[in-house]
Amino acid sequence: MKAKSNNQEVNLYTYTDYRIYLKVWYVATKQISPSSSYRSFAKRAGFKTSNFLWLVIQGKRNLTEDSIQKICRGLNLNKQEQDYFRNLVYFNQSTTNDDRVHYYEHMLQSRKLATQGDIEKKQYEYYTTWYHPVVRELVAHSKHGHDPEWIAKKISPSITSAQVIKSISLLAELGFIKKKKNGGWTQTETILSTGPELVSTIVHNYHKSLLHLTQTVLDQVSMKNRDISSLTLGVKKERIPQVMKMVRNFRQEVLKLVSQDTEPEEVVLLNLQFFPVTQMGE
Repeated sequence: MKAKSNNQEVNLYTYTDYRIYLKVWYVATKQISPSSSYRSFAKRAGFKTSNFLWLVIQGKRNLTEDSIQKICRGLNLNKQEQDYFRNLVYFNQSTTNDDRVHYYEHMLQSRKLATQGDIEKKQYEYYTTWYHPVVRELVAHSKHGHDPEWIAKKISPSITSAQVIKSISLLAELGFIKKKKNGGWTQTETILSTGPELVSTIVHNYHKSLLHLTQTVLDQVSMKNRDISSLTLGVKKERIPQVMKMVRNFRQEVLKLVSQDTEPEEVVLLNLQFFPVTQMGE
């Protein structure tokens, strides 16, 4: 019995790298139907190059809109799957983070992904909204952490009580906080994990939102309550990893220190920025 072109054993919606998906799909299809080959796929899809799929899997060829359509034909994808695959390809091939965010959001809008990847959508929302981590800190307050209005008034720039309620719901669904017997909330030690293909996109977006927030509050916070400084340094290349290690160690020291504070009185944001501003040759 001839295997279906669209291998039902390989779930497209679980992949964030289209080359890996194609490789897994081909191997699985080959196991079901040993007569399948790159040549037969090329013929079915409409490619003149018999090993086009192999070249794509190996990273030797990128896909264009025309070749995407042919790949979808060869895979026998339905319309919903085609939409996801097209956005997945452009997500992987984009050269700017803004483009990657654009195509990733379209991936999330897929009806199929909406039912199978709900937690992934919530992870994305957590990392792209600056005040969720702040709410997570404030809900741990023993006296007022259960009161959305109190939390909303404490946060600056201000947010609404409705946004706090939605944030608490998100944090609970992600397992970042849990209900206490007295009705309040307590933090968990759950570590949020995203797929490796999404980390750079999501974290990049999160850092951009924090930089924008810094611009917003810079004129609102008095000098005595903030410390913003900058160093422009000329360094040897071998010195850069050393400085980066010092920054990482400093972060760990701060985390260790504040982990002893179980009852937060204030929530602060610590941004450390270290990056080259020159393009020196080797």
